Amino acid sequence: MGRYTFTPAVAHSAAHASDMLHSDDGWVELRATGSLLSEFLTVLNATQAEFGRRWNNQYPAT
Repeated sequence: MGRYTFTPAVAHSAAHASDMLHSDDGWVELRATGSLLSEFLTVLNATQAEFGRRWNNQYPAT
């Protein structure tokens, strides 16, 4: 599948722009699933931060 980058619509300058998923091979405009992907990435980032916090509390630096 390869490596892709998610770009929210607010980063585009076009008036009717939507979220995009792009790689070196091209891009995919996300009309129906863009908001779901954005929400998923937000939850994933929060989960990663929580895991990092718990890991650091379990194994404090010596």
